[in-house]
Amino acid sequence: MKKRMVCLTLALSMMIGGLTACGSADSGTTGASAAPASSTVSAAKEADSQDIAWPEGPVQIIVGANAGGGIDTAARLIGKYMEKYMGQSFVVTNTTGGAGSIAANDVKNAKADGYTFLVAHEAILTNKIAGTTDFDYDAFACAGIPFQVYTTCLLSKKYASVPELADAAKASPGTIKFGTELATNDTAIIAMMEDNFGVSFQLVDAGAVSDQIASMMGDHIDFMKAPVGLAKDYVASGDFHILAFFNQEHNPDYPDVPTMKEEGVDFVVDKFFGCFFPKDTDPAIIEKFSSALEQICQDPDFQKEAADVMYGVDYIAPADMPAYFENCKTRLVEYQDLLEEHYSK
Repeated sequence: MKKRMVCLTLALSMMIGGLTACGSADSGTTGASAAPASSTVSAAKEADSQDIAWPEGPVQIIVGANAGGGIDTAARLIGKYMEKYMGQSFVVTNTTGGAGSIAANDVKNAKADGYTFLVAHEAILTNKIAGTTDFDYDAFACAGIPFQVYTTCLLSKKYASVPELADAAKASPGTIKFGTELATNDTAIIAMMEDNFGVSFQLVDAGAVSDQIASMMGDHIDFMKAPVGLAKDYVASGDFHILAFFNQEHNPDYPDVPTMKEEGVDFVVDKFFGCFFPKDTDPAIIEKFSSALEQICQDPDFQKEAADVMYGVDYIAPADMPAYFENCKTRLVEYQDLLEEHYSK
């Protein structure tokens, strides 16, 4: 059996932070072509939600990762604009540990009064698949997805291309360090790279993206995966090289950078950041929140700030989230099978 720095259980709990080929679900609200009766019901529900006296005080946003990472950046943007539209404070609290499961469990068990919600990525799905939790998205009241991110890339300070990285790993097996964070898809990516290139890497738990960047600048890790918007200044300065993007097509902002598929690793990352309230939260609160979130997604200032970190503003309404997640889970099970096969060698 292949000797590794991490065991299979840890590997499975670290599977996904960028979702591979989730596909898309219909998003947004019912259009003008909807039947009059449906429109009347929808309008009535929206009117009820606007009548509810919420929020009347600060709202806590729980994030299952350290400050400075991708999910934290998303949560702080959501909070900033919720304050603008709701007139109350939205305060981010970082609760780390358990591949994001501690934060999720805290929100799941929180008082369902509308004053605590979770901003989460694919760990909300993968933790159950990996056996870290016994619940996923359906243990919550889904409240909307504002962000989908299609700019995840492989970065290195030391190496300028995937072939150069692979050659270095072949020359020094098990010594090239990959910085990772719990609840990401990194182990699945590394498993595919190791199998395809006939190499082995050393996985280093380096924390959130901001921590990984600091580690790579200090030469403590050799390569990492992140949304390019969070590292673009280091790319522009020449400190970091983009080795490849986890997209189907070339990134228009970096047209000369290959895709991972072109480099021999057929792995596409479509990442989301969504909002989740305790299950029994008043539907009128969820409706009011999601209506505000949809409005925020149309705000030019919000869109600009999202574009600054290369986050795609692509709203998915609460009613469409279950179908989107179930589509995602089909591929996530494939990752589990891939990891089990890889780590059984």
